Amino acid sequence: MMAAHELPPSPTGEPAEADIARYIAGTEPIDSLVAGGYLAGDDGDLVTQQFRAPQLRRALTHSVCHAVRPDVNDFYQEDGEPDDEWKQRRARTVRDHCTVCPVRAACAELALRDDDTVGIRGGLVPEELERRLAAESDRVAAARAEDEHAASSQQARIAAAAEVQRLAGQYLGGSVPADKREKNRLAVTKALQRRDELVAAHRRNAGWTEAA
Repeated sequence: MMAAHELPPSPTGEPAEADIARYIAGTEPIDSLVAGGYLAGDDGDLVTQQFRAPQLRRALTHSVCHAVRPDVNDFYQEDGEPDDEWKQRRARTVRDHCTVCPVRAACAELALRDDDTVGIRGGLVPEELERRLAAESDRVAAARAEDEHAASSQQARIAAAAEVQRLAGQYLGGSVPADKREKNRLAVTKALQRRDELVAAHRRNAGWTEAA
């Protein structure tokens, strides 16, 4: 795997592939990752494992399925369909759609996060998805927990920003008594501090600088 930009020095020498993947996933826009081939193949598996669920879903807007809208039935075995016929049909689906898809690794990773192993996802047939899910159960469980934590943190930041706006518009103004203006000023200051603390924590967790 090659990094999109020069990595910061590693205290242990050459960084592990997971460290490179984490750096790339955290510094490059999804459009650039798609164009650079970072969301397909073995490199794609490593990079997309660093994504949160909203990033995976955003990556799928670059998928072949999103562009050509194939028949969804191509990705599932029909009721009563013989296994040998299904295997031939799914091989064609993988060949025609998945192998040329620039975000197939993101598609497969999202299927693992969603425990969706019924149809073809990211070029992997159900049996392959089930094997990967079993082999990577600890990692996938940790990724799901991180997804939930990230979603909760985002909701907290949104609520904190909304509280600042609510307080700022509630009492401030020339017709408001001075004692209420001072009380509200203190409340706004506290709400701003809370919002800024949440934003700063998010930036630190994401590896962003204070200026980002």
